[in-house]
Amino acid sequence: MNSDNAFSFNPFSFNLSYLKSQAKHRLKAVRRGDYHALQSVQQLHPKQAQLNPDNIKLADIQFVMARECGLPSWSRLKHHAEMLEHHKQQIAQGSEALDKDLATLHIRCGHDIAQRLEQAGFHGDFLPFIDPYCMGPLSVAPDFEWQRAEYIRQYLLSEIGDPRTTDDILTETADKLAQLAQPDYHRLVFWVEHDNYDQLMLIRLLTHLATLPGVAGRQLEIIEVNHFPANTRFIGLGQLPAEGLRSLWQHRRPVDAITLERAGVLWQGFCSPDPAALLALLDASWLSQFENMAQVIRRHLQELPHQQSGLSLTQSLALSVLSASGPMTVADLFRGYQALEPLPFLGDLMFWVLLKPLLQSQQPLICLEPSTGSASWQEQTVSITELGRLCLSQQQKMVSSTYWVGGIKVSPEQHWTWDHVSLSSLHLVQG
Repeated sequence: MNSDNAFSFNPFSFNLSYLKSQAKHRLKAVRRGDYHALQSVQQLHPKQAQLNPDNIKLADIQFVMARECGLPSWSRLKHHAEMLEHHKQQIAQGSEALDKDLATLHIRCGHDIAQRLEQAGFHGDFLPFIDPYCMGPLSVAPDFEWQRAEYIRQYLLSEIGDPRTTDDILTETADKLAQLAQPDYHRLVFWVEHDNYDQLMLIRLLTHLATLPGVAGRQLEIIEVNHFPANTRFIGLGQLPAEGLRSLWQHRRPVDAITLERAGVLWQGFCSPDPAALLALLDASWLSQFENMAQVIRRHLQELPHQQSGLSLTQSLALSVLSASGPMTVADLFRGYQALEPLPFLGDLMFWVLLKPLLQSQQPLICLEPSTGSASWQEQTVSITELGRLCLSQQQKMVSSTYWVGGIKVSPEQHWTWDHVSLSSLHLVQG
């Protein structure tokens, strides 16, 4: 444990005794004239100008510690820490599983929380449904599953030397959809956060469930999280300790027939070849029922080319990191990009796949260092070219490669573009 950290090994796992001790430690530091300690308190205190080593109180420190964790008061931080401690004790005592009342299937877009759900005492089965609908083509065509399988094989699995074929992926998807349809599971629980990856998986599977017989007799629930108290940025459920996941059980919400229907409307919007469908959804009176969907739609459309640079937002952020920091490995570039990303939704491999067109174009915007040509994709050193700098500064425009943003096809011959700020600037470019 870092002696300057008021948290245990996981910053989302709180120790109240240590928090109290750290508050006293920070108060002493301020009172003995530690400028940096005082400054850290002043930054988040509403009366920062009046605070000084002579008048600062323990309550001031405690209030700021709560604000550092995204909470409005010390009492809320204390309550949160006590709640997590309660769940930790319940886990240690082997308390009854929270999902014991019904045969339950827990659904997640990856494996990240599987082990910790088991540690937290959940007894239901776990289904990792892994298909990054946030990138690549989407459609309502009969061959949609084949389109997805082919995209995953060609762009993702090939990058890591995975030998699975399109048929293999189709079989895996069919097996998972069949598990989802099993009537023996009386309760289905979706564990999602607020980003494009999770939200698109959610509406895709809800749309599928709506087509199954007997779905009205099953209990469908969502556990959806867009923040969790900590002094570090919340990105996803995979960051949380077992007691944190256990604490979320009380916040699950039911999915009714109207929610299933509206999930289908959302899915149709993301599959549409015309962004007008998504723009119309932003104005839908019921969209707030899907509390994170508005920002997901906006971020989704920011993968269309910028009208001045031709870059997607992902590409623009990556070039910004390279321009500021110089050559670096793809692994380091991904970390730098993620720090700038307003709504982190990509894994490192997905990020690299979206960046590679900048490397493979006739006039590359990034290049690989010759000495790292044989390294794994994470270890390759990449740098920005002069053309990359010109595109980043909007002095030149990248010629878009052919790619898909959901149902919207982007090609040099025809593509939708905007300024990534005002959706009213969205327009179609031909030729």
